[in-house]
Amino acid sequence: MTRLFPISRAALLLCLVLAACSTQRASNEAPEAEPSKTLVAAAADSLPARLDEILHRRDDGNVRYAARVVDLETGRELYAVAADEPFLPASNMKLPVSAAALDRFGSAHTFKTYLALDGDDLLVVGTGDPGTGDPTIAKKHGGTPVTMFDQWADALLAKGVSTIRGDLVYDDRALDEQRVHPSWSKGFLTDWYAAPVAGLNFNDNCVDITARPTADGEKVAYTVMPPTQGVAVINHLTSGPGDEPKIDRAESADAFSISGATTKPVELKSKPVTDPGAFFADALRTHLASRGITIQGGTRRVDASAPLAVPPVDTIVAVHETRMPDAIGRVNKQSQNLFAEAFCKMLGRAYRADQGRDEPGSWAAGAEAVKSFLARNGIDASSLVVADGSGLGRDNRITTRIISDLLVLMRRHRGADTFFDSLSIAGGDGTLGKRLSDLKGHVFGKTGYIGGVRACSGYVKTRRGKWLVFSFIYNHIDGPVKPYEELQDEAIRALVAYP
Repeated sequence: MTRLFPISRAALLLCLVLAACSTQRASNEAPEAEPSKTLVAAAADSLPARLDEILHRRDDGNVRYAARVVDLETGRELYAVAADEPFLPASNMKLPVSAAALDRFGSAHTFKTYLALDGDDLLVVGTGDPGTGDPTIAKKHGGTPVTMFDQWADALLAKGVSTIRGDLVYDDRALDEQRVHPSWSKGFLTDWYAAPVAGLNFNDNCVDITARPTADGEKVAYTVMPPTQGVAVINHLTSGPGDEPKIDRAESADAFSISGATTKPVELKSKPVTDPGAFFADALRTHLASRGITIQGGTRRVDASAPLAVPPVDTIVAVHETRMPDAIGRVNKQSQNLFAEAFCKMLGRAYRADQGRDEPGSWAAGAEAVKSFLARNGIDASSLVVADGSGLGRDNRITTRIISDLLVLMRRHRGADTFFDSLSIAGGDGTLGKRLSDLKGHVFGKTGYIGGVRACSGYVKTRRGKWLVFSFIYNHIDGPVKPYEELQDEAIRALVAYP
């Protein structure tokens, strides 16, 4: 008895293609260097079926996905599902925010923080730069978070200044005082990824504690980065075997409790501070003292009535600068939320200034700036909701059409190389560094994850050298997101193999 098995559309297509190739090989004509237009068209027609099969494979309950794939060269849409439906983007929100900031400031821009002498006072003025004391950027350039403070101390000593008779005054008003977004879960606020953002930022506005064991049963020794006077550490962490080491922060104070046990040196999780501007000033004052520079007065925030302004040139002692390529890489490659929030607010401040309004940067103004950027470039942003810059909040919404159109735009943008280089490389670095390791050099993108959401968007270079743009977003995942991440990876593999 002969048994008949159903054959899928993809398998049927493969049979037809193989038959066509066999016919060609049987003829006296030399084979073509490239597939015939008929075969390429057939392969293109098969892509939607293949992606449908992959991305629908774990349809379960309320899980939904939106997707779009575009040929970068021709702009032809190769695949689309719910491409115009607003979805929670998670960290894929960083793509329009970083692109708009790059467009406004430019690849050569540097974000600046100023040290100046104002009479008897020492003055620090921030512009929102998130890169001051950032460990990743500092390490990249051969330094540590406090290297910039050493440079500032050197500049003061070079001027013969070892004593400040007045106060240390800090101005963090370039960004508004809404330092954490109201839509963020309260449970996030003592975790590093929800660190507050301000006009002055340092060490990602976090405390980093490293512990090392002493004698068994005794409390560990520990160091704090950056060294400060205002951060309190309650040490219950003991040397020897026992529970895993952990760190907790008080709800509304810079008091950190470490507990558990360890038999080896351990770097505890970064924990955010509550007031970034005061934290910056405390760390600076502490470091200057270690270099022999005394501040006789107190530490205070600048008077609220003072104008928002860069210090006069003749008063400036030193300027710390963070390069745009370094900063945007932290946004997209490592998905560092603080950088994205600072980008959004700094962009908002610049946008208002372009309108003749001198006001601190805000999330609301940043959202307007992002939408304006997209509209100027012919991208319909009517369904876009920019609640924050990082995508941490659950009020954000975006479509895969907006993301994919944006990615097409940014390959033709004057800052194309800077934007592209900011993306994570599959099997290489960033948040894609441990995914698709066999496809290094083929996939460049941005991931996204919050509860119930898994997103991945970017560029694919196919085996034949064709460039595609893709955006895949899952929402309403009930349970682990890893299985849906694996489906995204499989769909990306199908793109790399196209046609």
